[in-house]
Amino acid sequence: MSKTASDYLSSASLQKHQPTTQTGTERAVSLLGTAIVLTSFFFVVFPMVDLAVSRWFARGSVFVLAEQPFLKAVRNVSRGSVYYIITAMLLLLGLNMALPRRYRFCQLHKPLFVLLSFAAGPVIIVETLKALIGRARPRHLLEFGGSADFTPVWQFAATCARNCSFPSGEASGAAAALSLLVFIPERLRSIAALVLTPFLAVVALNRVLFGAHFLSDVMLGWLLTLFAMVLIWRWLLPQQQRIDAFLTRARVAPARRS
Repeated sequence: MSKTASDYLSSASLQKHQPTTQTGTERAVSLLGTAIVLTSFFFVVFPMVDLAVSRWFARGSVFVLAEQPFLKAVRNVSRGSVYYIITAMLLLLGLNMALPRRYRFCQLHKPLFVLLSFAAGPVIIVETLKALIGRARPRHLLEFGGSADFTPVWQFAATCARNCSFPSGEASGAAAALSLLVFIPERLRSIAALVLTPFLAVVALNRVLFGAHFLSDVMLGWLLTLFAMVLIWRWLLPQQQRIDAFLTRARVAPARRS
C-alpha cells in the first residue's frame, strides 16, 4: 500500500524530534567545555579565592613547602618524565616507520596522539596564553614580598615579561600525560586512569604549594589541555587506519622506488 503525504510528513516529524545520541568524545568535549566556562566564571567573579588559597601555604613572604624534599623530588621526577615520554614516542614512531616489518610495537596513531597532546597543551596553549595574559606568579606579588600587583585570571595584565603564571605549564604537562592511556587496553583504561590521575593531580597542585601558580592557573591549565586532547582524539579516531598506513608508507615508499 502506498504512503500518503501525511504519512511522509509524520515520518519526517518523528525523525526530526528523535533524540540523537552523543559519542563518548562528543560528551567529553561538552563536559570539558562547560567545566572551563564555569571554572573561569568562578575565578573571575571571586578572584580573591586565588589569593586566599596561596596565603594558606605562605608564612609572610615565604612559601614554606617550596623546600620540602618530597615535594621537590616529585617536581623533579615530573619535569624529567616529560622528556622521557616525548623521546620514547619519537623512538616508537621512528622505529615503526623506518623498519615496519621488523618493529611493530604499536599502531602509529597512538604515539602521534601523545606527541600532539604535549604539543597542543604545554607548548601551544600554555606559551600563547602566558605571553598574551602576562599574569604575575604568587611569589612575585606585593602580598608575598614581591613587586607585582595581583590580577584575576583571564585579565590582560602584562605584569610580567616572561615565564608568567597563567596557565600552569606543569599542570598542563600532567594532564597531557593522561594521553598515555591510549596504550592501555580499553577494558583497563578506567582503572589505569584512577591510578594515574591522583599522582598527576599532586604534580599539578605542587605548583600552588610552591607559590609558583594560583589555583586557577593549575585548574584551567589542566582543563584546557584535556579539552585540546579530546578534540585531537575526535579528529584522529575515525581515520586512525589511514594515519597508520600513511606514516608507514611515508618511509617505505621511497625504498621501493630506489
